[in-house]
Amino acid sequence: MIAVIVPICAACLYSLGSFGMKRAMDRKASSWRVLLVSNIVLALWAIPLLFVFPGRWDFSGFIAALVAGAALFAGRVFSVKALEIGDLSVVVPLLGMKTLCVAIGSILVGASAISVKLVVAAALASAGVALLQRGPKTAARAMRKAMLFALFSSILFAVTDVAVQGYAKTLGIGLFQPVMLGTVCLLLPLLGRPAPAPPGARKPLLAGSAVMGFQTTLVIMTIGLTGQATLVNIIYSTRSLWSVAVDRLTGGKGAKEFLLQRSLGALLLTAAVILALWR
Repeated sequence: MIAVIVPICAACLYSLGSFGMKRAMDRKASSWRVLLVSNIVLALWAIPLLFVFPGRWDFSGFIAALVAGAALFAGRVFSVKALEIGDLSVVVPLLGMKTLCVAIGSILVGASAISVKLVVAAALASAGVALLQRGPKTAARAMRKAMLFALFSSILFAVTDVAVQGYAKTLGIGLFQPVMLGTVCLLLPLLGRPAPAPPGARKPLLAGSAVMGFQTTLVIMTIGLTGQATLVNIIYSTRSLWSVAVDRLTGGKGAKEFLLQRSLGALLLTAAVILALWR
């Protein structure tokens, strides 16, 4: 039961956290400030894992955690930039494509063979992306740029997932995750010293960052406790649908006029992820 209820809650929280960070940027907080705060909060949420899950030293696992951390950092840069210029109902569903990227990547490197199921999933994802592009013509250029950033982010998050799936058990979740997020913190100086968030942006920034970090820890702990990574990720992929609902309720650009198209696009992307994961 926990493997069902927790990812449903995490999927909803993901959309709410993303909305908080986007609201902060809408209120003139710089994307670099959002990245700095959200990554620090994310790392703080990982500290309890040290006391919940056992860890054991392994050199290859340690290197994999460093690589995962670097990919996660870069992926978060692209995801925040995508949120800065794109609608929540467009960006979040595209970020969910990381699972499909993992499946395609495994074929490209020869780790698995191509299948009819994956071809259908790719077709569903392509149709979903086409529908998500629907929006005000005045914002078309910005939306395409946001979608490109989201795609880059998905690929980098896929690299992170591959490293976690391959080496988290070797090093232990209680050690792998803190090392990975510690690497993210070590890379934060690359962001420079962004200006403080304006007073009106601080509350949504802190709230959004706290919610995003909390739901991430929830998902990791659920996988660690239940061992049902596939089921958790299938249910967690519904965050695409939650994002459309949140965007509609909060008045995102084009969210009302293009609700049907974006809802269908998010549904197709969610179906593609489920199909790619289903065994």
